Amino acid sequence: MFLETAEADKARICRVVVQSARDVSDAVAEKTGVRHQSPQILLIRNGRCIWNESHRQITADKLKEALKK
Repeated sequence: MFLETAEADKARICRVVVQSARDVSDAVAEKTGVRHQSPQILLIRNGRCIWNESHRQITADKLKEALKK
């Protein structure tokens, strides 16, 4: 994990392995309106996706910044 303990304590982290949970992946995409990509990270607050990145755009700094907002 690339988050400091204090940052990780503020977020609930869920991992969806698409190969074994396609139904969950599809439900997340439908609910958030964000097309599935792998790897991908979504930041969801109050049931709404407020930030997402995929592939090489995922960085610890970007995630830390998004968590601050």
